[in-house]
Amino acid sequence: MRVIILCKAPVVGKVKTRLMPEYSAEQAAAVHQKMAYTVLLKVCSMFDDVWLAVDDMNHDFFKSLAQEFGVTLYTQGAGNLGDRLAGLSKASFSLDDKAVLFLGTDSPHVDVQRYQDVESGLNDCDVVIGPVEDGGYDLIATASFQPELFQDIDWGSETVFIKTMSIINRLSLSVKVLETSFDLDRPQDLQRASPESW
Repeated sequence: MRVIILCKAPVVGKVKTRLMPEYSAEQAAAVHQKMAYTVLLKVCSMFDDVWLAVDDMNHDFFKSLAQEFGVTLYTQGAGNLGDRLAGLSKASFSLDDKAVLFLGTDSPHVDVQRYQDVESGLNDCDVVIGPVEDGGYDLIATASFQPELFQDIDWGSETVFIKTMSIINRLSLSVKVLETSFDLDRPQDLQRASPESW
């Protein structure tokens, strides 16, 4: 399985903005960096084939991550999140037939068992998806190229998971749905996730 982690550059005032004003813009950017680092640390301890898909190939933060973890940087590409996911999926499956797991960096607190459940789920299912409480998902994995899963989605809304499930059903794909988790978007999410533990 190939893991593709999508990550934004830690630009002050542009990342984790929902942590403000309880956190300063600088603190929010620092939290973002810690979250990205933690996700990469967990994933690279489990998987050999990891892509870091970024929005700024020249940012020093990404260069340092690539050097420390030995991962290759890929550009996320243009368009909305769905366009970028579909493009990265196409790039991956054009190389080989490895299943692809997409992750963001908003869930550094999840146990690695969640990733292991993805791998086992793909033995029997076409798609594995991990819903989160706000109506989205923190991960999605596909055993084959399925670009329609990322089309006509109102990204950032509370309907992302429901819409994706309807597409999965329409395409007659088998699916494993993991337990519902939560993303770290707001100050109360951070407190709930005990950041001192990751």
